[in-house]
Amino acid sequence: MMAIVWWNGAGEKLMIEQEFADLYPLTEENLVEYLPEVDCRLCGFSSCLEFAEALVGHSAKIEQCPDTDPEMGKTIGKLMEFVMPRLPYDVMMESFSPGLTHIGTPDSSSPVLITGNFKETTRLLESILTTCEISAFLIMSDTKGYSLDNAVVEKRFSPFEILKVITETEVGSFVSHSRLVIPGLARHLASQIKQTTGWQVLVGPVSGFELPLFLLKEGL
Repeated sequence: MMAIVWWNGAGEKLMIEQEFADLYPLTEENLVEYLPEVDCRLCGFSSCLEFAEALVGHSAKIEQCPDTDPEMGKTIGKLMEFVMPRLPYDVMMESFSPGLTHIGTPDSSSPVLITGNFKETTRLLESILTTCEISAFLIMSDTKGYSLDNAVVEKRFSPFEILKVITETEVGSFVSHSRLVIPGLARHLASQIKQTTGWQVLVGPVSGFELPLFLLKEGL
């Protein structure tokens, strides 16, 4: 279960528990993996981890690091400025039909990503990737409307359903590779998904906010 903190118009803090919202924030431990990790202190901090903490806490800007790859730095900057959309509380089990959606303008070399078909997860992923100017093919497997964390626990994120949606969408005809990026929450299913689908399986991050950085780092 996760607690989402909002503030109302009167400035009062509201705590809403949403066991269906698989929101995993980008942490400093995640972020430091995408920094140069040279601890040169030119950013004004004693280490890259301390700098990452400041970035996550919005007390530093990525431009303070002179060694960051320009494209990676641009994406980190966009993620730090990303405004979390307010999630409605009455969307339990609302889902899209299993299928394929295009993020940006994907081509034959673009990554193929897999998620569940819970509406808010899909919308949030699409918003994050679009903000970061990432083009990709996003496949929604039938998880019966469960968010991904719950779908994994309830065995709704299954290799068979993934094979089914890959086959029905014919996504393989749109790309010149057979690489499938699965969420980190489902890493224990990687070998089963590979065996069932025949696709090469790459385990992505747990946090959807980290996904654009992972794709850039992996050259996808």
